[in-house]
Amino acid sequence: MDDRPRPIHSALAAEPSLASAIETFVVGLAERVDELQDCEAQGAFARLAALATELSRDASKVGYEPLASWADAVALACHERNPQDARKALLELTEVATRVRLGHRGAM
Repeated sequence: MDDRPRPIHSALAAEPSLASAIETFVVGLAERVDELQDCEAQGAFARLAALATELSRDASKVGYEPLASWADAVALACHERNPQDARKALLELTEVATRVRLGHRGAM
């Protein structure tokens, strides 16, 4: 049985005009996730919500809907002032981001 995480590929990977945008997005993803984690650790939930909303928008633009969905969940939990749900969603987002990076040809 293979317990390795399954890679996630962009739903828009076949669009040549988006290749550069996808590349830029994935290359910067780890840094963005780090910033989200820092905000959560500092209790900066307004900033966390703003960054998560921005990440969701950017992920959708380049075909990473699973990542966008978890970013939305983080933002929603922050708006609802629910730190436990924000933390849980951020953990899921982090896992999905890892899988996005695995699926990107530059990270293999």
